[in-house]
Amino acid sequence: MRLTIAIAGFTLLLLTGCAQNKYNWNGYDKGLYEAYKDPNQVVALQIKLQETVDALEKEKQVVPPGLYAELGTLYLQEGDVEKAKKYYAKERDAWPESKTLMDALIKNLDSRKKVLEKSKP
Repeated sequence: MRLTIAIAGFTLLLLTGCAQNKYNWNGYDKGLYEAYKDPNQVVALQIKLQETVDALEKEKQVVPPGLYAELGTLYLQEGDVEKAKKYYAKERDAWPESKTLMDALIKNLDSRKKVLEKSKP
């Protein structure tokens, strides 16, 4: 019994060591951590994410889940609503499981835009 458990554990360890990254995150986790730690790094994160997304799209590779949405949020934080909506739509289209959230975010941005337009004299 012990031998069977040991062999199963060893096999699992070997298989885990063979796993490959499915997506090219290009240091996203480190950049995000740096941006949280030092808000001055947000622009650097945005630039790196934009470069990563552009390179992956150019090479016809899959953009990892959440990167489009993160990039959209960074554009939204700097006030570029149209770019934010563009990247939210890309996230929705690339990752169907995010459709409900991305559609809600886009709808919310459209609603805010209409309210602002109505309040202008």
